[in-house]
Amino acid sequence: MGKRCTKIEKANRVNHFVRMISNGAVNSEMERYAAVEWGLSKRRAEAYMKLAREKVMEDINKDRKEVIAELLHGAHTIWKAAARDKQYNNALGAMNLITRLGGLEPK
Repeated sequence: MGKRCTKIEKANRVNHFVRMISNGAVNSEMERYAAVEWGLSKRRAEAYMKLAREKVMEDINKDRKEVIAELLHGAHTIWKAAARDKQYNNALGAMNLITRLGGLEPK
């Protein structure tokens, strides 16, 4: 039986998996990484993946208002630039995104 990791090592591993998930890694890549870099079994890697996904979801839920505000601001910038450059399809797309993000769609 291998030695247990410290709390700091565990947190670092979970954070590494969060970054891998954010960069589009699939399960097999993370399992292979855990086996090669940390000497972990598939089952143990799956436990870390679960913790990482929970952290991703927590971050998304906690920062939801900020993310929506940033997206709205970016879409508004695109809308103005597209209209200025007479790229009306792009302007319309940005306006539609603003409507959806702002919950302004007609019912």
